[in-house]
Amino acid sequence: MNKAEFQRAWAVAKSDKDLSDVDDTILDGFGLVAFQPVTVTIDVVAKMLRWQCFYIFGGVDQEALTECRNHFRRKVTVAEGVA
Repeated sequence: MNKAEFQRAWAVAKSDKDLSDVDDTILDGFGLVAFQPVTVTIDVVAKMLRWQCFYIFGGVDQEALTECRNHFRRKVTVAEGVA
């Protein structure tokens, strides 16, 4: 996942777009050494970012955001032409 793709996913995560029908379980365990690279949509990444990086009462966990970015750089490929 490159920087532009991550920025697009972050913009979706911060938006009010309904991602309730998006299945992000393919990214479960993305921080583990044994996690194998996957190909996903921007919406899948956005939903995981919402779960990992937003505090329940507002605000962004910058440490979690950085961790996601570092792992996604190596372990996630975004499917071309898919939102």
